[in-house]
Amino acid sequence: MTNVSRRRLLASGGAAAAAGATFPLWTWAPSASIAGTGDGLDPEYVWDVRADPVIERLYGEGLDRVAEVNEILKGWTTNDQPVPAGLPGYLEDFIEEARRLPAWADQGKLKLAGTFNEEEYGFFLALLYTLGSGLISCAIKREAWAVYYSYGGANMRERIAKTTVLGYDVMDAQGWTATGRLMVDSVKTRMVHAAVRHLLPQSPHWSSVGAGQKVPISQADILVTFHSLGTWVMKKFTEWDIAPSKELADAFLHAWNVDLHLLGVQEQYLPKDWEAAYAQYDQVMGPATGGTREGVELAQALLDAVIGEGNPLLRHELESLGRYVIGDRYADMIAFDKDPVLAPVWANAVPLLVRSYQSTVPDIPLVSNLLPEAVHTFIKIYFSPGDPAPITLPLSNRPE
Repeated sequence: MTNVSRRRLLASGGAAAAAGATFPLWTWAPSASIAGTGDGLDPEYVWDVRADPVIERLYGEGLDRVAEVNEILKGWTTNDQPVPAGLPGYLEDFIEEARRLPAWADQGKLKLAGTFNEEEYGFFLALLYTLGSGLISCAIKREAWAVYYSYGGANMRERIAKTTVLGYDVMDAQGWTATGRLMVDSVKTRMVHAAVRHLLPQSPHWSSVGAGQKVPISQADILVTFHSLGTWVMKKFTEWDIAPSKELADAFLHAWNVDLHLLGVQEQYLPKDWEAAYAQYDQVMGPATGGTREGVELAQALLDAVIGEGNPLLRHELESLGRYVIGDRYADMIAFDKDPVLAPVWANAVPLLVRSYQSTVPDIPLVSNLLPEAVHTFIKIYFSPGDPAPITLPLSNRPE
């Protein structure tokens, strides 16, 4: 990982200035959810009541047993495969239950949502997920701490590959089919979240950073991650005058809601429409974000994983473009460079690119002239279905 300069840490405010996310009184009403009702309990104090005891029981059987489960599940990759034999009965029961789509899932909408990655939207969606949401995740305080101090923080290239699995599936129409892998990958990710909730409180670093919670990855934290992806992208589409049809936009939200369900989020927290999503975004995103030392390091590690440590020019260009995409507020949190020369270049080039509305990067000559090669690599790493790293249960926190 690149040594993060003192200048960057000072620019981000440093770890000392980064208080834990203290969310205001929860006011988002369950009547705005797809369930239309609920107890209204603040998701800040709700975790995964189904997965957590199952995974805690598994770890109670020892790390050798966890490693054995990882090996058994390695070959379980597609939605139509039966749960492999050899798992503990309680874990098999959980997986069979967790892999089912909810009754309200609409296959037509899920298929339509997959077309977001086709035609003119594909490149912009990829750009906003990678140089947008991927960087904003480093400015989400608890997410940065949880990633950094859990096992995934030690190898950002591998973590990117694992993130790719789920991100690619959500925006792929085939991910929801029998031969797709969305249901499997979502269940595995849900299990990893429960594993982190079990392991991370054992790290002395977790209590020392002041995250404001003993147990990480609450339902509120998962909602914040969703809003840094789906909702932020939709808001950015509006800002950039990219206007998918209402039908397509609604299908996009539906796909995310189905995946949030598979990740264990209660239906009373899933927004029924974009108006409800924006209201929830406004409530949780501000308090969740801020500058941290760990977030600054993760943002630099993200660049290292893509362009390496030996190309300062591309790094500088990419930071400048990233600043344009996510805005100064988030860019300051992760201490990205400011460049008064490049800033107006991106401010003129990106809107021009948006107006071109082409389908893929190679078909847009303008992209090759104005966007650094690293952006192409970023998109390839995030969204190539290739041979992604398997999603496995961690056996430890970040190695010291």
